[in-house]
Amino acid sequence: MYSSHSRSPRFVSLMNKSRLAADTEIDHQFRSHAPLDRFDPTRTNVSPAIREAISETAPIEAIVLTVDIRRSSCVLKESIEIPQYAKILDDFVAEFRTVLHYHGGWFDKFTGDGFICYWLVEQSFPERMETVLDFCCSVMNNFRSYYYPAFVGNMRNEPTGIGLSIGVDAGPCYLTPIVGDLTIIGSPIVGSVRMCDTCPPYHLLLNAYPGSRLQEGMTSSSGRLSDDIAYQLQAKTVATKEYPDGQTAYSVEFFRKGERLFY
Repeated sequence: MYSSHSRSPRFVSLMNKSRLAADTEIDHQFRSHAPLDRFDPTRTNVSPAIREAISETAPIEAIVLTVDIRRSSCVLKESIEIPQYAKILDDFVAEFRTVLHYHGGWFDKFTGDGFICYWLVEQSFPERMETVLDFCCSVMNNFRSYYYPAFVGNMRNEPTGIGLSIGVDAGPCYLTPIVGDLTIIGSPIVGSVRMCDTCPPYHLLLNAYPGSRLQEGMTSSSGRLSDDIAYQLQAKTVATKEYPDGQTAYSVEFFRKGERLFY
């Protein structure tokens, strides 16, 4: 029988070099996707457990967001200066990634009119979900306050219905290279897209699993993200592509000092 003890020193050396090359490639991939260390932004903030799961292609529980700029094709069509449109979009993507990494999130990809991003869950699911909600509130507010007016200032006509829609799902996912780029794979990506497709601008919709998990950690239908910002969770039935007759989802509304933030 062949035994690992019979491997030659040269064979072991080649295996070690292969593992080192793989680890180096993963570290390179982290630079484009992983959150940065708050105290040393030249380094990524990735735990040993996550590194091991990626290297072994093991499942990791993830909270996945699909963020869509509603009517982005109309915004592009009505833009007076296309380079200015591209500059505004580039600034928004850059700020989105900065705020995302500050909240411990991972950036998967820019889809042309939105984003896919995610959080990897290693400890408390409800606490991680509240971090996600805080991020969603921040990015919707930033888009409405600055980027929407910037887009409108470069348009011939202003279409109705422009804004951000965000869908959320969660569950086991894999992080694996696709065409050399670290990519998240799993059914929660599909679920988050379906939730995003369902909700109107400046709305946030959670699929049944993350919504129920968040609700389990709450003592009422309301929660608080800071002294000023609160949120309200409400179960509802929505029609989706897979369930045209309706499925359970959870809408989230944000409030600042008792006043609803987004309509």
